[in-house]
Amino acid sequence: MRRIWIAAVLLPLLALWSQTSERVQVGPLPGGGVLLNSAWIVWPAGRQVPVDSFPMSSALSPDGRYLLVLNAGQNPPSISSVDLAQGREVSRTPVPDAWLGLAFAPKSNRLYVGGGAQASVYEFDFADGKLQPARTFPLTEPAKRSERDFAGDVAFSPDGRLLYVAELFRNSIAVVNPQSGRVIERFPTGRRPYRILFHPDGQSFFVSSWADGTVLRHMAETGALMTRLALAPHPTDMVWVGGRPKTDPDEPASPYLARIFVTASNTNNLYSLGITEANDVRLLGLVNLALSPRQPAGMTPSALAWDASQARLYVACSDANAVAVADAAYEKPVALGLIPVGWYPTSVQILPGGGLAVVNGKGTGSPLAGTVSLLSPQDLAPLEAHTRVVFENSPYDDSLLDDAGTGPGNPIPSKPGEPTPIRHVVYIVKGGFTYDEVFGAFRPGNGDPALARFRENDLPNHFRLAREFVLLDNFYRNGDGYGDGLQWSFAAIASGFVQKLWPASAGGRRPWNAFDGAEPASYPPAGYLWHNAVQAGLTVRNYGCMLREPTLKPYTAAEPPGATDLTRAELLVRELEGSDKTGAPAPRLVTVCLNGGNPKDQDQALGRIVETVSRSRIWPSAAVFVMEAGGPPGKDHVSPYRAPALAVSPYARRRTVDSTLYNTASVLRTIELLLGLRPMTHYDAAARPLAASFQPQPDATPYAAAGGTR
Repeated sequence: MRRIWIAAVLLPLLALWSQTSERVQVGPLPGGGVLLNSAWIVWPAGRQVPVDSFPMSSALSPDGRYLLVLNAGQNPPSISSVDLAQGREVSRTPVPDAWLGLAFAPKSNRLYVGGGAQASVYEFDFADGKLQPARTFPLTEPAKRSERDFAGDVAFSPDGRLLYVAELFRNSIAVVNPQSGRVIERFPTGRRPYRILFHPDGQSFFVSSWADGTVLRHMAETGALMTRLALAPHPTDMVWVGGRPKTDPDEPASPYLARIFVTASNTNNLYSLGITEANDVRLLGLVNLALSPRQPAGMTPSALAWDASQARLYVACSDANAVAVADAAYEKPVALGLIPVGWYPTSVQILPGGGLAVVNGKGTGSPLAGTVSLLSPQDLAPLEAHTRVVFENSPYDDSLLDDAGTGPGNPIPSKPGEPTPIRHVVYIVKGGFTYDEVFGAFRPGNGDPALARFRENDLPNHFRLAREFVLLDNFYRNGDGYGDGLQWSFAAIASGFVQKLWPASAGGRRPWNAFDGAEPASYPPAGYLWHNAVQAGLTVRNYGCMLREPTLKPYTAAEPPGATDLTRAELLVRELEGSDKTGAPAPRLVTVCLNGGNPKDQDQALGRIVETVSRSRIWPSAAVFVMEAGGPPGKDHVSPYRAPALAVSPYARRRTVDSTLYNTASVLRTIELLLGLRPMTHYDAAARPLAASFQPQPDATPYAAAGGTR
């Protein structure tokens, strides 16, 4: 029952991550593989086939010769046809919009696609590796559409007579007659229906509710709710495994005629449901797919495939860049090992002959270029060696929960709760330029002046702070853009919902309003930084961040309509100066979002905030961290993920450039260690704290803002 990756393959951290004397940068590594902005490595097994941006689902052609891949990223949506024998993309067909849904009709070469914000289903004829557009089935008349109309998963009834479509934001299932192309029924279901799975008898179907953490069973004819089974946060993919599971010779036969396996992307777990002889559904248990027993959330199991010939489950673990393998012959599955694949796997398919296809949403290092990893049976065979590679690709280790390696005497403790002279943190998140765009002309940092969009007279406070305190010139944002970057900045991860929806917004196909904290399905695994702080008994104050996040509202400063970055800065200044006058306790954690879009206003607001903090009574015990959440794609001579970041404190080194490899999660880990907070995911648990930017002896000289901020 033990997992070999825990019992035999647990390895120490990569040497490259522990070396500080040699500059390590994001990008291709000399020995192979690619170092990501997350500090994880992708080095996929098998053959890699390039496709388009953020491929998120796949379907095997009826003859088994082709893999159809739905690309739904920032680029215009398309469907790639991959010839499995040749191992290459042989055609790419545009589609007006698409999201997740991709299915062939039973015993047919007709392919159906969930049309995303177009609120339609698109029909294609498939032959010889090529798709020809056929009909369009609108779920809502174009004149009556709103942002709530969004077509996701598609699934045929087993007899092929009816097509069922998940209407993601209407929390309903539309039933379409494919003969007429018309919607004949609508059934209410759980919030944010993700996947539809039919019982083989066709009498009922199952829906995974992304927002409610449930699996629902409906009557196929009437939509009547038969079962609502509470499962876990963010259930996503489901697979039906028919037949009774095996039992030992001295045990009675299993009471379950079939099982359903379900991934829950806000956990590290795979869940198992049993179908009884009475046709009831029961929760059987779970399989922990984490790299180790203490690992925080972050595996993001999100897609499944079942190999009946081997009784094996293959589970795409999106935030581990791996596929987990489990033996499911018996009632309780046993995790066997892990296979390294590309960045953020989103779909898994069993291939004829026993091979495996894995769709990677971000390929080998770019959100604009996904890949398909094709693995033959021979590629799959060395599972123990594959598991070892997955561990080598990961910077996470349980020992980091007990010792973050900051070193003796550093103001940043090595473990939450240890003494530190820093008690107040101001966390300023901005959007959205690369390092070179801001500091390309700054010396001695590693910048390219030719790519600089700003000079010191444009952003005088950024440059003055970089000169007087610590500039991080090897810092990378974890997010691809502002949509996911904001969640990365406060949750140390972007949830599956955000990862799969924000590219459509970046591509201009749907609004941006699902990423500001109000959307129930977007909630990250361990909540946000403010939840972490409040649970630890700390006081929190927020200025301008995630204003629609309901649990943050009690801690958020009220701001007038149309508030700017300067408005938020003045709110903070007024409240901090007020607490100085009254002697009221200052909040331990302050979050500030400067995202008004005017770089000069951002700069002035930044200078005003830092100057006020440095002249307040909290300054001797304060640290200010400034970083970018993300933004439009920019230019940088190292990586488009490299971003400007600053550390400001009496304990920060003065007039220093720190070239240690850091990222968004590094700032969060540093804040957590200073405030005595737990890591939220495996990303911040594994991240290197900003220890090299700090010194034991303070210099409490206040900061004088540039540019006439007063």
